[in-house]
Amino acid sequence: MVTGAGTIQILDPRPEEVPEERGISSEIASLEGKVVGLLENRKYHADSFLLELQRVLEAEYKAKKVVYASKFTFSMPCADETIDSLVEECDAVVHGIAD
Repeated sequence: MVTGAGTIQILDPRPEEVPEERGISSEIASLEGKVVGLLENRKYHADSFLLELQRVLEAEYKAKKVVYASKFTFSMPCADETIDSLVEECDAVVHGIAD
């Protein structure tokens, strides 16, 4: 016969903090005429999201050029050569992740 009272732990799935809001960088007031890099991490749907973002950057934000690059795999750091190339060529870079 079991005689002790059990313990139930209830977990709250809500985030503990409110995400930090960030404004537009003072370094780049506008993307018009800028080269924007998109770095995909190879997770499911990251490519779909970034291709749509590319369309928006070109059509609505008048980006001069969008450079698309991919990591080898999401579980490893990006190759130094890829990062160096993006830094050299781009005014801003978006690292897109998805699942």
